[in-house]
Amino acid sequence: MRRRRSLWLILPLAAVLVFAVLLSFSLVRMFAVQNAMRVDAEKNMLWVFHQSDVAALRLTKTVALVELGEAAQDDLALWFDILSGRISLLNDGPQRRFVEKIGFGDDLDRLTDALVTIAPMIDGFTPEDGPRLRSALAPFTAVLGRAANASMIAEWDEFGGRLEVYRKQLHQNILSLIGIMVAGGILTVTLVLALRQSRVRNHMLRRERDFSGLLISSSGEGILAVDRAARCSLWNDAMAGMVGKTAEQVEGRRLSDVAGFFDIPPVRDGMAGALAGESSRLTLQPLFSGGRGTPLHVDLRFFPMRNDGVILGAILFMHDASDRHAAQQKDAEDRDRLEELVSERTRDLDSALRRERSAADLYHDFAAMVSHQFRTPLAVADSALQRLIRRGPRADAREMAERAGRARTAIAGLTRLVDSTLDAARLDAGQIGAHREECDLNEIMQIACKHQRDAAPDRRIETRQAPPGQATVFCDPALAEQILENLLSNADKYAVPETTLFVTLHGDGESLFCDVHNTANPIPSKDRARLFERNHRGSNSVGVAGTGIGLFMARTLARMQDGDVILLSDDDGVTFRMTLPRGREPQT
Repeated sequence: MRRRRSLWLILPLAAVLVFAVLLSFSLVRMFAVQNAMRVDAEKNMLWVFHQSDVAALRLTKTVALVELGEAAQDDLALWFDILSGRISLLNDGPQRRFVEKIGFGDDLDRLTDALVTIAPMIDGFTPEDGPRLRSALAPFTAVLGRAANASMIAEWDEFGGRLEVYRKQLHQNILSLIGIMVAGGILTVTLVLALRQSRVRNHMLRRERDFSGLLISSSGEGILAVDRAARCSLWNDAMAGMVGKTAEQVEGRRLSDVAGFFDIPPVRDGMAGALAGESSRLTLQPLFSGGRGTPLHVDLRFFPMRNDGVILGAILFMHDASDRHAAQQKDAEDRDRLEELVSERTRDLDSALRRERSAADLYHDFAAMVSHQFRTPLAVADSALQRLIRRGPRADAREMAERAGRARTAIAGLTRLVDSTLDAARLDAGQIGAHREECDLNEIMQIACKHQRDAAPDRRIETRQAPPGQATVFCDPALAEQILENLLSNADKYAVPETTLFVTLHGDGESLFCDVHNTANPIPSKDRARLFERNHRGSNSVGVAGTGIGLFMARTLARMQDGDVILLSDDDGVTFRMTLPRGREPQT
């Protein structure tokens, strides 16, 4: 049986593993696309060549204007300085490497040398120098124009290669998402099959319960049950034979109205004690009924009927003890054992039924969460990627970055949902343990707040540290940080927009407290009792993404370290408090 259960778990575990691997692969590919989409500054050389060409033309035009007396000597020096700056920029680092790459390095050197020759003519310019200066500037426009064309062609070729790489990477991401959807389908099918098995087991439990009812009705011992008002709700055939009244005559009536035997003080007190939660027993009580001249001597046993600690009524077992005393004693012992077995079996069946119902509820809640929470980020990522595919070469870099960012954000949200679900599973499996040591809770608080600020940069967080030397606790720093991150994430989800989160450290001689407060609507009283239960989400969580695991994990991890997480009473918002011990646990 255990081997069959282990084989049954292999498929969903493999699906979860594939799920995680494909998600990781998709994220790596997304990062690669994002990095590849960055445009290096030195690659936009067309603008540099064009501005250099414009500066050369303006300098040539200014020479002519100075010759005609329509421009000043300072204008000539200004445009010469601008042209010199452009040529100097082309000779600098990455720009120079690009010029050599497209085959214009020697031409750029000649232009640089020409600037050195032109400089004296600029400083002492006379109208007679005009023709010679224009002749010296003529090669600039020719070389820079050809270099601009070569730069444009090179950049087009490189951009086309990038688009091809993007297309391949996006196809790989789409295949990964399809694999993720297949893995999700396998998990869903597994859950559906588990629910089906649960229904089959519930049916078997009902059949066994019906069998127990049949066993009671066919018992040779008189059995009756009453509710809290002492009205008869069960009357078997053996009881009818001993008292002389059928079940139709008795059910729904008070026992004192059925027969005088049930109104005598010992029987009445025994039934009252059972309704109060006490079991009792009477032996050899005389029962006169049915016009018999001699009474039956019966043994009586009174038991309370409980369900989850609540008394629903009482049950009475009555046995005919008129035969031999020794036989009566032996039969009574045998029937006592039988009654205990029946009672134990009934309790076992009820307990198993409750466990199965709890498992069915858990599978149902998890299936609903998977179908709702996982579907939304998958749909967002799929929509963004399909749009990129349809746009193809027409998509510019800005649009590609925007849509890839949407897909990445959606997949990151899906990853967080998977992580929270896996953390709860590892906690149930006992794979999370506390490695406790002395830690500075001030440092842990600052790290958790930084992570929350990175996740929600629009939310302000104000902290108040404990005084130096008074923030030492004995805990597992990784688990303490995870607890604070869960509390901060929960506070950010339900806080009023544009309000501030407050994190305060304080304590007493034995414990250190960390209070996380937000400005939000008070938690309804009906949700407070179940606030830390697994997968429970309150009435105020409509429209807020989540799995209902965060607070459950926070309290469980805190209690693993002899601490706790509680909800404090607050009039102007909601405050959760994490408590951790200051000192080490006692040595044994």
